[in-house]
Amino acid sequence: MTKQFITLIGVSLITIGLLSACSISTKSVNNTKKTEIAQVDKSLFRNYYEIFPGSFADSNGDGVGDLNGITSHLDYLNSGNPNSTNDLKINGIWLTPIYPSPSYHGYDVTNYEAINPKMGTMSDFENLIAQAKKRGISVILDLPFNDTSVEHPWFKKALVGDKKYMAYYNWSDTAKQGYALASNGKYYEAEFDKGMPDLNLANPDVKAELAKITKFWLDKGVSGFRLDAVYYYFQNDDQKTTAFTKWLVNTIKSQNHKAYVVGEVYSDSLDIDSIYHSGIDSLFNFPLSLNQSSSQLNSALILSNGNLFAEQVTSWDSEIHSDNATAIDAPFLSNHDQNRSAGLLPSLNNKKMAASAYLLLPGNPFIYYGEEIGMTGDGIDQNKRLPMQWAANGEDSPKAPVGATEQSQTDGGSVAVQEKNPNSLLNWYKKVLRLKAKYPEIASSRITNVEEDNTDLSVINYGNTLTIINNFSSNQTQTIQLPKGVVGMKLADQLVVTSGQVILKDGKLTLPAYSTAILRK
Repeated sequence: MTKQFITLIGVSLITIGLLSACSISTKSVNNTKKTEIAQVDKSLFRNYYEIFPGSFADSNGDGVGDLNGITSHLDYLNSGNPNSTNDLKINGIWLTPIYPSPSYHGYDVTNYEAINPKMGTMSDFENLIAQAKKRGISVILDLPFNDTSVEHPWFKKALVGDKKYMAYYNWSDTAKQGYALASNGKYYEAEFDKGMPDLNLANPDVKAELAKITKFWLDKGVSGFRLDAVYYYFQNDDQKTTAFTKWLVNTIKSQNHKAYVVGEVYSDSLDIDSIYHSGIDSLFNFPLSLNQSSSQLNSALILSNGNLFAEQVTSWDSEIHSDNATAIDAPFLSNHDQNRSAGLLPSLNNKKMAASAYLLLPGNPFIYYGEEIGMTGDGIDQNKRLPMQWAANGEDSPKAPVGATEQSQTDGGSVAVQEKNPNSLLNWYKKVLRLKAKYPEIASSRITNVEEDNTDLSVINYGNTLTIINNFSSNQTQTIQLPKGVVGMKLADQLVVTSGQVILKDGKLTLPAYSTAILRK
């Protein structure tokens, strides 16, 4: 959930943003420092899949996606068989809010310790957790703690003058920006919407309530949380926001030291850097995401700026680890608040190369449901959360959210169609993630940039043992002498979006257009 709504119209606007991206300076990176992320539990490294439950899978035919629908499709994400070639090798799921709420999106919660009846029951949820664990899949829940619904009992008690619950929210006797008029004649802070009053997160009683909620769900078997709207915890006060985030992360870790916490700071790199000081495991890598006008990945895909991509992603890695030595990056292409990535990439080859590039970065990549089949959707929020396309006849797919003005499109058809097409985007995602599973150091290593004169190429070292080289040219084969720091490595694996194959011979590496080479000592 975010106040920021970014709309990019056509490739021409993307390109304008990309040209500005080329002038962005990057910090120099020490090419000799090649270590794994310090003191991080390796179980925290996973490939995550974001699910908007109401639009994912409908198990009972009422038109609304539900928990049992998710459970029925777990094998699509991960069958639990490491040798399977039919699943996506997803081992983490982020569920957007599943709590009772008056809205379709669920970010205005009325009860943080219950299941929205449209999605099922608590027993359904417990079964989902159990079935996911059988397959090695962790489930994390969305925590919208910045605000509640006006229908929440806390706010209702505040409106009738209960002093304890009035102190749960922020009030003003006069009209102010970001405040709404309540029935009691006072104004309450509601930065997102008048139906979503902001909580007073400095109140010890509120903090005690939130700690009770996190323990409740951890006891139910969830593996962690996604923190919504972290940037707005304390409006325009990064210091207070960081301090509160630190308290919340420490509280969660004290309840389960293996819990994973990822936060949304929908802002620029400076604000994201600041919140990493809280000790949070991850913050979403918005500078990489395709909706940002200066996206690090956009410039590589559209303008073939491989050198710049390598400089930027390694600089980002260095930056976040200077703020938090155990940081785990969280790269993604798009999410439920943004125009879907498929609409920002003009061709199937672009989409495949984007997948190769970001899924093979260190940290925990997040795939937005349907991204792997090229689902489109832009404009209003409902269009960004259209139904998952399981089959051409609409079987298992929910109805579109009320108010949606588009129908879901894909690049290559439904899941059922793409599973039968070896050249589909879906099968490309499976291929990339199966390859990634062979090299666990991809997720957990620190990365450094290897300088290369060919600007189409990104050359990135992972620790001391592995190098990944991308050719971001969409139509040109590139041949280079192995750069210093890569000499002596052998070609271990490759991904070629176009045609041909990567060849390493006599110290020279040849990469077809839109291809990736994995070299290893």
